[in-house]
Amino acid sequence: MQIRLFRTFGLLLAALLPAWASSAEPVRLARDGVPLQAIVVAPDASAAVRQSAATLAECLQRISGGEFDVTVGDGATGIAVGLAAHFPELRLSDAWLQPGPLDRERYLLRSHARGLYVAGATELAIEHAVWDLLYHLGYRQFFPGRTWEVVPELRDLSVTIDAERSPAYHSRRIWYGFGAWDYADQPYREWCSRNRTASALALNTGHAYGGIVSAKRTQFAEHPEYFALVDGQRQSGGENAKLCISNAGLRKLVVEYAAEYFDRNPDADSVSVDPSDGGGWCQCAACAEMGSVSDRAVTLANDVAKAVAPRGKLVGMYAYAYHSPPPAVRVHPNVVISVATAFIKGGLTIDEILTGWSAQGATLGIREYYSVNTWDRDLPARARGGDLAYLARTIPDFHARGARFMSAESSDNWGPNGLGYYVASRILWDVGEAPRVAEIVDDFVRRAFGPAWEPMADFYRQLDRARPHLVYDDQMGGMYRALAEARRRADRPEIHARLDDLILYTRYADLYDHYAQAEGPARQAAFETLIRHAYRMRTSMMIHAKALYRDLAARDKRVSIPADASWNVPEERNPWKSSAPFTPEELQQFVAEGIAARPLVELDFEPVAFSDTLVPAQTLCLPSVTPGELGAGRGEQTFFTWIEDPQAALELQITGGLIAHYRDRGNVRIDVWQLGGASETGERETKVAHDASVPPDGVERTVRLHARQRGLHKITVTDGGDMTRVAWAPGTPMTLRSSLDEPLNVSGRWTLYFYVPPGTKAIGLFGGAGRILNPDGQPALVLDQRKAGYHSISVSPGHDGRLWKIDRASGAVRLLTVPPYLARSSEELLLPQEVAGAGN
Repeated sequence: MQIRLFRTFGLLLAALLPAWASSAEPVRLARDGVPLQAIVVAPDASAAVRQSAATLAECLQRISGGEFDVTVGDGATGIAVGLAAHFPELRLSDAWLQPGPLDRERYLLRSHARGLYVAGATELAIEHAVWDLLYHLGYRQFFPGRTWEVVPELRDLSVTIDAERSPAYHSRRIWYGFGAWDYADQPYREWCSRNRTASALALNTGHAYGGIVSAKRTQFAEHPEYFALVDGQRQSGGENAKLCISNAGLRKLVVEYAAEYFDRNPDADSVSVDPSDGGGWCQCAACAEMGSVSDRAVTLANDVAKAVAPRGKLVGMYAYAYHSPPPAVRVHPNVVISVATAFIKGGLTIDEILTGWSAQGATLGIREYYSVNTWDRDLPARARGGDLAYLARTIPDFHARGARFMSAESSDNWGPNGLGYYVASRILWDVGEAPRVAEIVDDFVRRAFGPAWEPMADFYRQLDRARPHLVYDDQMGGMYRALAEARRRADRPEIHARLDDLILYTRYADLYDHYAQAEGPARQAAFETLIRHAYRMRTSMMIHAKALYRDLAARDKRVSIPADASWNVPEERNPWKSSAPFTPEELQQFVAEGIAARPLVELDFEPVAFSDTLVPAQTLCLPSVTPGELGAGRGEQTFFTWIEDPQAALELQITGGLIAHYRDRGNVRIDVWQLGGASETGERETKVAHDASVPPDGVERTVRLHARQRGLHKITVTDGGDMTRVAWAPGTPMTLRSSLDEPLNVSGRWTLYFYVPPGTKAIGLFGGAGRILNPDGQPALVLDQRKAGYHSISVSPGHDGRLWKIDRASGAVRLLTVPPYLARSSEELLLPQEVAGAGN
């Protein structure tokens, strides 16, 4: 049968509640360290259920100090641990007694006068229930490993609870790209169990075509026509093999492969038929007639789904790369499409892709990238997994759009991203936790660090990607100083152990920066020091040592690893590997050296806030200047313009696809937003025009857009990262913002003007390359292109109330004490109304 329940995830929880309901009664579990309740299992309880009961007994003993017995009984008294079927007096529905794929993780915690029910629909659900009960009592497993386990000391234990729970996402994978060394496997699995990310429904979605070819190599050898036709030649097998999906024999063979897979793995929930990575799709006429690449991939997935649906099985596939755009054909309800949040083509946003696939009937999942070692190298505030605001926004948003499966590529790097992984685990189970992220973080720092919680809250603010971290010295200096203060306040060995892990992580981030900045022989020496430190600290699981050791030298041809020091050479024969514990003296030295080497930023100016209600600067009667120039930008560029005559078209010259390699990411999208004034939506911003006619082909085209009213408007120009140049007629009011939180998005060199209001004593800014010229054209500051930083410029008498120039800059220059608005000329400049005057 088809699992059509996937289309009704929104069923009210009340529909699955028992026929009767009771208000919870308090139950006392221990007094003065003496257990008052036994843990009870049914006579026919399985080994897994008995293990959950034993785990609960062990943890309750560690919490209270008392030894809890595990006995056999009917559960009418005591802490009853078992399947819903073991406790008929609960009168639970069939969804508990015969759970389908979506009910396998449902559990019940209910206290009553004589005890407590810890019941689940399955053995895994019972495990979840045990760990949730312990969480309710104050137990935490924040990161993997004994160091990050928090066991409260509570001689008196009581609980009042009546809760039925099941996960928001039916699959909640936070997994390690590159894998990990064996020491990390058990701690990781324990973390997943204790934070309820171990899922009952396993979704297979990985690239599969290569594996299918390998499994059916004999048939493919006999039928080369099953392979894709590319440039007149049939391709061969391999990891990136593509198939001729229009071939009915090929589709029949893949269906046969799936059936055999489930014959061998009868307990498996799904099989993947996701295409192999990269291009090379079939160019034969029959495949072309099938439609888009997505249409072809879905057709094959649908054939498999029809065959395996009677078994209650699912088919997994990504919306990724060439098959990320939604198809024109319906998707079988047993096909789960996991939309990738990177490597997508066609120019659509994630929301548009989700909407399009959903409209065709797909069951949705998300293929996320919380951390990829080659992207972020375990550095602080570099990965999505370290962006708490991103997690709190996207996990509920994806869920609201129908996603019920999450597969998040991550890393064994609990130093920079552990708090994010922990927060994600809470929200993936219950999206209602998203508004509570601040409370979750507060609970973390207080329980993990006790009296040192305040400096450690500062430490984790330095790791939060959602906050700007512009100066690495300041970021690292803040981390070191927070750790030093936390060490002074810490009062227990387990807190010191956690701080030691984070000291080792901070030292790693310090060493990586030294390596990244070094040149010549010093680079090789810094690289070796980095790898030695990373390996030696590997069991802390603060960084993904295996990924770094395996990959970094392969991508940096300026360094090398001797053959006898390779990542896979055992420690006893490897001169770079040592498992010697770090001594207290070494840890103290790391902190002291870090504080000395990483000064904090001390601003000699006070940032000034300005409004974003902009008007033309013409009332200031600023003199004309030699026009500046603006480079291109990638992603989203934002411009502000003033529409004087809504009847006249706003003309822009748009050139998309300046990076030829990325010209498969869709047309440039231009949107015009009215700011303020009458609004159809009641919001400040109203979209009044849209254009998506400019292809990414490197050719300039003119776009004409119309506003509806006179006044301030915002223009957003968005591409797929392939770089777009925007131009307009000289004198057209057009201004760009470059503030601390909204830096200018521009590539290449640029020259623009900004205004210094009368009375300004100092220009405060942040930047890294270019010259700041005063109104007389003289250099007031030359920025160091090697390292961006904060700077201030004294404003001489007569130089205020005038235009200044940023000349031949590279990257963003953020203005902090003057209006953060830049333009090519005085005629094009818009300024805050309080600066330019109200006469517009």
